[in-house]
Amino acid sequence: MAISCCALTVAVGCRGPLDDPAFHTVELPAPARDRGDDAAAYYYFVAAQMKIKEGALAEARWYLEQAIDHDPEGVLPRLELAGLYMAHQQLEQALALIQQVLADQPNHPDALIMAGRIYQQNGMPQAAKDVYEKVLALGADDPDPYMHLGGIYWDADDPANAARVFGMMVERFPHAYAAHYFQGKALLAQGELDAAAQAFKRSLALEPSLEEPYLELIHIYKIQGNTDQVIHTYQTLLAYHPDNSGALLDLAAFYHSEGDSEQGRRLLLELGRQVESNPAALGHLFERYYEQGAFETTVWAVTGMLEAAPENADLHYLAGLVHDQLNHSSTALSHLSRVQPQSRFYGSAVIHRAMLLNDADRTEEAIKAIQQGLRHDPHNAAFHFYLGAFFEAGGRYPEALDALRAAVAIDDRNARYHFRMGVVYDKMNRPEDVIDAMQKSLAIAPEDAETLNYLGYTYAELGIALEEAEALIKKALTIKPDDGYITDSLAWVYYKMGRYQEALEWIVKAVHLVPDDPTILEHMGDIHWRLADKEQALEAYRRSLELKTENREALREKLRELQLPQQPRKDSP
Repeated sequence: MAISCCALTVAVGCRGPLDDPAFHTVELPAPARDRGDDAAAYYYFVAAQMKIKEGALAEARWYLEQAIDHDPEGVLPRLELAGLYMAHQQLEQALALIQQVLADQPNHPDALIMAGRIYQQNGMPQAAKDVYEKVLALGADDPDPYMHLGGIYWDADDPANAARVFGMMVERFPHAYAAHYFQGKALLAQGELDAAAQAFKRSLALEPSLEEPYLELIHIYKIQGNTDQVIHTYQTLLAYHPDNSGALLDLAAFYHSEGDSEQGRRLLLELGRQVESNPAALGHLFERYYEQGAFETTVWAVTGMLEAAPENADLHYLAGLVHDQLNHSSTALSHLSRVQPQSRFYGSAVIHRAMLLNDADRTEEAIKAIQQGLRHDPHNAAFHFYLGAFFEAGGRYPEALDALRAAVAIDDRNARYHFRMGVVYDKMNRPEDVIDAMQKSLAIAPEDAETLNYLGYTYAELGIALEEAEALIKKALTIKPDDGYITDSLAWVYYKMGRYQEALEWIVKAVHLVPDDPTILEHMGDIHWRLADKEQALEAYRRSLELKTENREALREKLRELQLPQQPRKDSP
């Protein structure tokens, strides 16, 4: 967890965002050259302050330049101008001014702090550390350098030094609750549980309504197995923040884990009553439990909340997701079917339910589920896409194309839609349309390995554009170097080119990566046959035939032909 440090306030004052577009281009009268005029320098500096308050930053810069011109050793004008440069990310100019000040006054605290900020922004943490350590050694009266330095050590995974710096901050600023809190974080990272707990308590003594220290204390008490303190701390937190649904849910789950399901259920009912007006509980349940794989706890929690809100579509959607994870398919389908069109999760629920039906070989029901969704949302491109995919799965290719065309008409910048159309065209034996669809897909997603491979392999199968096919497939391999199917495609390109020895090298790699694919094994047999290695070809064909479920007769013909004495192959690349 990154430490968020306070914005640094320097002697020249605290300013908001500076976005004057004329900052770099303003043209004002040339300054009078009356060097050493202290009164003039003071006048220009005061005028600059007024311009800053007015937001006229370009003019403020000009006045500051005049103040510096009249008093080149003046500190405040240089720091003020450096602040303007920093706000505009002109860090080199800012650092140059600050280094001028430090050359004259090496221990000037404001200049050192500003230098530290610039080093941080430039990704120079060691230089920033050195500057901030010097500021602290000088006894800084500003808490910001402590926060910045502690944050640098924390980000560098150095909790010991972070604890040291925040400890110094606690001594210097004992009423700064952030100092105690971050000291506790650093101590906890070192495993010093009791000392960390005391630091968090001191933070809460200064600011009792803070949420974060309570959560850290709960974490410590859980590690220590102190059940009573866990519950008491949750209750104290909820007394200050009764609408903290995340804490309420966590307390319910804690009761459940301790065997007190009735207390947990009582809290879940309260959460269920709140879920319509405070949906944060659902997000917390999803992120903290579902996404972390705590599916049994998620089921328990969502079931309890549904007792109080039986029609809540969001809860039914999450229930569907988690029951699917637990392979409770029928229960998942039941919950997903209760997500109504007005729900923000309606589209996802329809698609998820349809996919579950398709996976259960209930493709026609999956199609009907998507069609029902389209009646409520006819312009949902994803609905049309999945309808096309399910028609394709059922061998209804013309209907699949119609659905995919509808998806493309709504969203023609979705590479997946064009790719799927190409696959359907391939199954319909329309190679020119395959090429067109895959080229459109690649125009949108040029780094998609699957599309690169599909187009390259299509060229190879047709025996055309073989050099382009080689380039496409090699590019796909740079993206997925250990993909056996792409490796097979490259072998097949070389086979079609008549470069059989190279084809053999690649097909051996492909079989090693995917040892049980019948097409890859058949390709190996073809390559061995071209290299006059009859025994290896026979072995590859036989292994392929054992695995093949389609076009088995064509492979049997190859085996018969290969076993005839001194017969050349009928086909040629």
